[in-house]
Amino acid sequence: MFSLATDAAPGRPNEDFVVATPDLAIVVDGAGVPMGGCHHGVAWYAQQLGARTLSALAGRPDLPLRDGLYEALAAVAASHAATCDLEDPGTPCAAVGILRIGADTVDTLALSDVTVMVENSEGPQITCDLRIEEISGTEPDAVAGLLFNTPEHKAALSALVGSQTRTRNRDDGWWVAAADPEAACHAMVNSYASSDVRRRAIFSDGATRPVDQMGLYSWPEYLELLDKLGPRGLIAHVREIESADPDGASHPRTKRHDDATVATWHQRAWSAARQRPSMHELMWQAT
Repeated sequence: MFSLATDAAPGRPNEDFVVATPDLAIVVDGAGVPMGGCHHGVAWYAQQLGARTLSALAGRPDLPLRDGLYEALAAVAASHAATCDLEDPGTPCAAVGILRIGADTVDTLALSDVTVMVENSEGPQITCDLRIEEISGTEPDAVAGLLFNTPEHKAALSALVGSQTRTRNRDDGWWVAAADPEAACHAMVNSYASSDVRRRAIFSDGATRPVDQMGLYSWPEYLELLDKLGPRGLIAHVREIESADPDGASHPRTKRHDDATVATWHQRAWSAARQRPSMHELMWQAT
């Protein structure tokens, strides 16, 4: 079964979305200029894509993950093509991570920078599509030495977003879920023998900051922390780290807080000694 937690950046609606069955979890990290091109907004897009991806894949264990995502992207686009301008650069897009637990294999998919993690006898195995960073550079590098809410930080962020937008969803660029279902064909996929897998989890990039942006933990250390704290506790720890660096002086980043989501699979529920699930988690926890 999966345990899930998601938390919005303080003061903003949550543009992450997570949903699961006992053997399938999907994390969607929405992005885009709010209301740009689509009057529904980014959170709506993330929710619709997550729900339709679950619908496409649930009960179809032999369907390739890319094919299920393709179906979902096409369905979401068709649902609002008549009311929204899907060609507008500000139309919502999203990174997607999928984790499917089968009898013989554990299958993973990542489109853009959601991290799907499987730990086996060789250590943590990461499925994450970082072509966006290879082409436009990393967020910490883009704003290195710049503090939040300064003209310099705002200019650097604008330049980074501009580069990312110009190179999005093209053969010589990087790929993200958006109006064209072709993006699903470019997702990263992997498959692992179930018998050799110890841990399985999905993280939106707001939940991986202490590892891949701040360098505070290695992946083995972070997975041990997830075991200790559970998804909700891990996100709370991320918030503590962010709040301790309110200006971005110690850990350069594009925004003080980001939406953070974690889905982790385990064979039995977290013990009461580890954490008591919140009502929000219980709403999303597949049992």
